[in-house]
Amino acid sequence: MTLLRKRKQGFHRVGAIMLAVALSLAAGSAVAQERKPIPGTSVSLVPPKGFEPATGFAGLSNQKTKASVLIVEMPAEAYPQLATLFNDSESARTNFARQKVNITKVEQVDGTGGEKVPLLSGTQEAGGTKLDKWIALFRGPKTVMMTVQAPPAAKMQPAEVKALIASVSLGKEATLDEKLAALPFAFKAAAPFRVIDTIGGAGVLMTAGERNVDPSGTQPLMIVAYQMSAPIKPGQEEKLSETMLRSTRDMQTADIKERKRVPFAGQDGVLISGSFKHPNGSDKSFAQYLAIGSGGRFVRLIVMADEAEMPKLQPAVEQTASSVAFAAQ
Repeated sequence: MTLLRKRKQGFHRVGAIMLAVALSLAAGSAVAQERKPIPGTSVSLVPPKGFEPATGFAGLSNQKTKASVLIVEMPAEAYPQLATLFNDSESARTNFARQKVNITKVEQVDGTGGEKVPLLSGTQEAGGTKLDKWIALFRGPKTVMMTVQAPPAAKMQPAEVKALIASVSLGKEATLDEKLAALPFAFKAAAPFRVIDTIGGAGVLMTAGERNVDPSGTQPLMIVAYQMSAPIKPGQEEKLSETMLRSTRDMQTADIKERKRVPFAGQDGVLISGSFKHPNGSDKSFAQYLAIGSGGRFVRLIVMADEAEMPKLQPAVEQTASSVAFAAQ
């Protein structure tokens, strides 16, 4: 297997885990207004009317209409692979259907400086609600995926989204410190874990080992992520914890061996732990902490490592987990 193929597989697997968290004004008037930077990213844009910087992710939100603009940055090397997906109607529909997104249109629209930007349009069912959805892909120092979603009642128009795309400017990549400062939670990685990068302004990816991209899944992996969907009512921690675990790639059939209540992120949280078989054939252990904050949002920490290695990592896992706290809103 070539190094390029391994890297591509690494993008697929780490991106799916991270994310599984996965995923507007006439063009003339938009570019005439002042662009505003999205904290922790390389993106500057003109916010559509009614949109303000989001506090729980990298992007914008409209509190009145519940519409949002999410910015996710990936390595520059990911662009050719993703662009192929965005330019092929059949591939786009097939791949996004796995995330319950129904792609109805694939097109190229005008970006800054006349550059063509791939744009997917469609709908998504989320929490019993149907959302209008647009997904655009930009090439820059980082590969940038911008997702715009809005409930039908928001009456967001394609022209608004295209104007937003035309206003996007990609500048210098944000430093890791800037990205971490923009997260909606605080934490401190305990050695041997180290931070690789943030995820969509709402999560952070950590590992213990020399490689940043680990397609073979041999290194320990830790993710802390903040929820970006509808608020969750307190008291659902245990059910939510298992739901989130089962929605994580490779964890659908994980064996949960222990469940207990523990302090986490300043709340009465839940810890579940157990084992699973990794696609590379190795036996892995996992631990997942989850807590719901006062605003109905939750934060989750999940760590995965070889069964033989997890006991040695346990002190660092517990130390990192104890450092997690919701950021002041």
